[in-house]
Amino acid sequence: MNLYRPIVVGLSGQALSASEVSWLHELRPYGVILFSRNIENQTQLKALCASIREILGKDVMIIIDQEGGRVQRLKNPNWPALPSALDIGKYWRRHQFAGLEAANSLGQVIGSQLAEVGITHAAAPVLDLHIIGADPVIGDRSFGTTPAEVIPLATAFIDGLSRCSVGAIVKHIPGMGRVQSDSHDELPVIPTSINELSQSDWIPFQVISGTRWAMTAHVVIPEWDTLPITTSTKAMQHIRETFGDWLIISDCLTMGAITGTITERVQNTLNAGVDLALFSNGSDEERRTAVESSGKPRISRDNSIPLSPLSNSDIQRLLMKLNRVARIHDEIDPTWDQSSYEG
Repeated sequence: MNLYRPIVVGLSGQALSASEVSWLHELRPYGVILFSRNIENQTQLKALCASIREILGKDVMIIIDQEGGRVQRLKNPNWPALPSALDIGKYWRRHQFAGLEAANSLGQVIGSQLAEVGITHAAAPVLDLHIIGADPVIGDRSFGTTPAEVIPLATAFIDGLSRCSVGAIVKHIPGMGRVQSDSHDELPVIPTSINELSQSDWIPFQVISGTRWAMTAHVVIPEWDTLPITTSTKAMQHIRETFGDWLIISDCLTMGAITGTITERVQNTLNAGVDLALFSNGSDEERRTAVESSGKPRISRDNSIPLSPLSNSDIQRLLMKLNRVARIHDEIDPTWDQSSYEG
């Protein structure tokens, strides 16, 4: 059985550097995550994914943030602009069946985009609630303000991804819709009582099916611990008890919410009980250090399923359905720092 280090790591550019080829082969991380800096067009991206597979194996996990709306790594002019989750949520409120169909169509389009180039997992959908008055880091990335809106639409989206054999990584467990600051910059604290959270924010993470993967929220829940959930043993024990048997990957450990040296960030995350650390950014040396800090290769991968992109005619049919959603203007226009998501 092949074993890998429990970490997913970012890459520097649109092709693997000689140094990356060397240490990826030597250190054997579980997977990689791609950002805008790694993407030019379909041909280049497909070649990059093929080179990753050649080094790390056919079953390697390759992740990208592709939610629709403002969080799209695959974007114009080579990929179409897609509606946000909240756009679909608003459409669903007016036309429930058509809204579910739109959420599923969004999942299928994104799934096909990823399958076509060889990406195995979308870091999507967001299961966080859209809380009015909170920091806009979630905002229109959420399907709605209540579990009753989020659950059916997220389920339809996940089903759409799965039709192309692309996996979903839901985020951000146990919910960060209430934050008053952006975890890219600092550590948010959610002072809301556990009793209230358990009756609202937590419900989508307790009932969603169709995937085993979830990404952590870099937040503090004071009733659990004063440390970020991602690096807190106490908080991760509560996560396991409350939400069941998820495979959990951290949000990026280079974000401002997490402090310490590279080694401390990675080891504290894994020691807390997170299954995979995620280290997205930094110099070649820093990313190699992060992988080394994750310890010896010790975890196996799931069996890979052949990716199945859709036909061009199917994609065009689905995009026509999504164009109906685009006609609904998003009334929420929060102040939002695009650079936080460009990567």
